[in-house]
Formats: sequence, C-alpha cells, structure tokens
Amino acid sequence: MTSIQLRNYNPHYEQELSQLYYDAITKLAPAYYHPQQIKVWANYPRKHPNEFAELLTQGTVIMAINSKGKVMGFGQLHPKNYIALLYTLPEFNRLGVASAIYSKLEQLAYISHQTTLSVTASKLSQPLFIKLGFELIDTEIAVRDDITFERYNMVKLL
Repeated sequence: MTSIQLRNYNPHYEQELSQLYYDAITKLAPAYYHPQQIKVWANYPRKHPNEFAELLTQGTVIMAINSKGKVMGFGQLHPKNYIALLYTLPEFNRLGVASAIYSKLEQLAYISHQTTLSVTASKLSQPLFIKLGFELIDTEIAVRDDITFERYNMVKLL
C-alpha cells in the first residue's frame, strides 16, 4: 500500500475532487458500463457544479492524500450510516486507498453509535464492498438523464 494521509474535506479541493470523480469513472468503469452511461455518470460534477459542491459539504468527506500532496481518493459518509461516495484515481486503484478511506468512514459511523452501514454500489465498486463485508440486499435500476444504471443496495453490520 502506498503512503496515505487521511484528511477531512476542504472546499479548496473541490475542483480536484471533481476531476478525480471524472477520471475514476471514465478510466475504471468502461469494463462495466456502456459509453452513454459513463458519459452521464462522469459528467455529473461538470454538468451540476453547484450541486456537486453542495454535496461535498454534507456529512463527512475524507480524502486520501499521498506524500506529494496529491489527492488519491475520497469518500463520503452521509448520513452517518451511509457511504454516499467512494472514488479513487485510476493510478491508485487496487492499492488500498479506497479500503483506507472506507476504514476511516466505518470508524466514524461506529463512533457515532451506528449499528449498520449501507451503500448503493455500482458494478465497479460492488466487489470491493463484498470484500469489506457488505451483503447484497437488493438490486435497483436508477435513471439519470434517461439512462438506466443497475445498482446494488448493500449493508454491513457494525
């Protein structure tokens, strides 16, 4: 695992997280989604910058930063028992970055007396959440800009 420092979100990083979100989806998701789905999903922060900025101020957002000061990934706990976001840059994929962010978010949920942690996982993230001990509750079809996405509602007992 690479050297990781975990920090709380600061609005100074908004553009960097927007780009990270875009890069993660456009480079890691093509094996799971067709081009129209990727375009709609990846462009969310660009199409709705104010909404994305507001989203990042909700709950707790943890960023993983390497020794050079580069944000490698970020995750969000909002509300206190739901993993709302978890993304890593492609070059840091499968290096323990998402797991480190997740561990911190789980710790925060536990400290706030949560008994479960939930997530709506993508096809891309579902294997990670299974590895982290989540169980599939059901599958849903979400629609964004008239494009459908299969997602997985998962839960973990804390």
